[in-house]
Amino acid sequence: MNYAYSRGSCRRYTSLLATVFIPLSTIIAGATTTALADAAPDKTTAVLEEMVVTATRTPHALRDVPVETVVISRQDIERSNAQNAMDALKTVPGITSAVHDDVFGTYTWRAKMRGLSFNDGYGLILIDGQRVMGSGQSGGMGEYGIGLNQIPLEMIERIEVVKGPSSALYGSDAMAGVINIITKKSPDKATGRAGASYGWYNVKERNRNGSVEIPSDDGQSRNTSQAYVSFGDRPLERLGYLINYNYESAEDIRQDPIKSERHSLMAKMDLAATDKLNFSLKGEVSDYEKTDNREEESYRISPGLEWQPTDDHFLAVKGYTYTWDFEHGYPGFSHGHKLGDTGFDQAEVQYTWYINDQHTLTMGGELQQQSIDYTINNANGITVQVKEDVNTNSFYGQDEINLFDDWTLVAGLRYDDHSSFGGEVNPKLSLMYNLSEATVFRASAGRAFKSPTIRQLYYDAPYRHGDYYIMSNRNLEPEIGMGYSAGLEQWLWKDRLMTSLGLFRNEVEDMVIREDTGAIYDGLPLMSYQNIEEAVTQGVELLAKVNHQDLSLTLAYTYTDSENKETGKALTYVPEHSFSLAPAYEWPSYGVGISGILTYTDKQYTGRENTPQIDGHAVVDARIYKDLGGKAKLSFLANNIFDSDKGDSGNYRSGRTLLVKMDVFF
Repeated sequence: MNYAYSRGSCRRYTSLLATVFIPLSTIIAGATTTALADAAPDKTTAVLEEMVVTATRTPHALRDVPVETVVISRQDIERSNAQNAMDALKTVPGITSAVHDDVFGTYTWRAKMRGLSFNDGYGLILIDGQRVMGSGQSGGMGEYGIGLNQIPLEMIERIEVVKGPSSALYGSDAMAGVINIITKKSPDKATGRAGASYGWYNVKERNRNGSVEIPSDDGQSRNTSQAYVSFGDRPLERLGYLINYNYESAEDIRQDPIKSERHSLMAKMDLAATDKLNFSLKGEVSDYEKTDNREEESYRISPGLEWQPTDDHFLAVKGYTYTWDFEHGYPGFSHGHKLGDTGFDQAEVQYTWYINDQHTLTMGGELQQQSIDYTINNANGITVQVKEDVNTNSFYGQDEINLFDDWTLVAGLRYDDHSSFGGEVNPKLSLMYNLSEATVFRASAGRAFKSPTIRQLYYDAPYRHGDYYIMSNRNLEPEIGMGYSAGLEQWLWKDRLMTSLGLFRNEVEDMVIREDTGAIYDGLPLMSYQNIEEAVTQGVELLAKVNHQDLSLTLAYTYTDSENKETGKALTYVPEHSFSLAPAYEWPSYGVGISGILTYTDKQYTGRENTPQIDGHAVVDARIYKDLGGKAKLSFLANNIFDSDKGDSGNYRSGRTLLVKMDVFF
């Protein structure tokens, strides 16, 4: 990386460290270090009573939330095989991620919700309620890409998944739903945790056009590793903090092993100035390097204020800034040399008025700016300069209306003023009906607006992407979506068993797709973007969850029917059937637990004409762990036990993975 570019990044890091971490280090120096183990897992009743906030921006118990919501709790994460956030979401019906291997340093950019891609902005990713942009180091693709694995699993308290159209509250990117990754709070007493893992995996050969290509290290294992340490305390009754450092490494899944490494640091601080006024501050920095290929640095700062002068009134003011500096490739690299930065800034205010037992009114406004400033030097000598700012100003309102004792109606409306496409109004209506104490019906319908990305609109010359060149299209129209969702939820066996049946339909007009122009540019195919008339995804989701003492079992199934109305063909990378089964059991008297997950993904088409395809496939993962006196936990994991190629013999895929992990509590 050139010196001037690195020096600027260092100045930003120095400023961030001084702003966020020096005050925290002062707190730590005077804090007590009483050793405590993590609290015991929540019981089923505690999970039901846990407050969720994403669906309506107001707190509700899980059973009482009027919009369809699935929660992955900390207990679910601890019992599972998950090594990152994407793994934890495998048991949520409607979410699929089977196209790419989730080995650190590779991409998960084809992850979808209800047949619509996160990476293309159809599903919104939040961290602690605030939208995030992605980067290559966490699975995103391109300047707009959304990486789901930006937060280490050890820092996640729970994940709230809101199904159905959510643009009335959250604006663009929320056509299919919202995933809110909620990080751990500052502990009540001094608490520490550390851990490390090390794994071995092989890369399978690929078969392209009848020719078998073998990895250069065929017969040898590649390695993946992770280490973390976190510590938090509440040195004063009203002041708490939590700090987490994380390191990840792996050797990719291409023909040659290429090492990727990431160091990340996150710190949170909260201050209850009075009984009615709370302040918070969160900072994150990360440094990523892929050998001889790419370097990335990113940082986030997020301050917040919450004020509740009376029980009937609540005001929140939050800010957020994110910058991603990067250099991909190098001068003369065949795939081009790209360097620069992207950023995202947001300020928001929310006011909630609990008018009476029948009405809860929520209003708010947001200012957002996405910026991009970088240079692409193609190998053919052509330079693409990209410098754009996209601004969106938004206002929203929502009324939660309790009708009688059993009906709840939620009406929402949002106005977005986009700097390129002007004003858009997105309404939404949700309904919840309690058929009985244990049976709940929910339904919703809403409109969504989504602008094309900077990459799709504003690049002034073709740039190389993989084995082709691609050029922008300034004549693209924004996408307009209508989403419909309905579901029935049933609790049985004294709330130990929850079952649900859901139906969904998404209609997207003017969907933006990438298409081969038929032209050749610098010896390679030239692709571009265009709007298609309409795309539809619709289907059925089934979920069953059992939590009984030391046993848990989750079963999820999704049927998805998708269609490009212009061609009459199915959308690419959307499986018709997907299924998962995840059992877990603990023997507390022996301190032993086991868990596993079976996932099946139906065939997926990789081309617009529904050829070629990735075949249907099943993958089995398993884990066994031993508690060591409440002070440590030793785990052994085996992923892809039967060495599946995930139905994709035309690409390199990771095979069986073995991993050992130790967690220590202090």
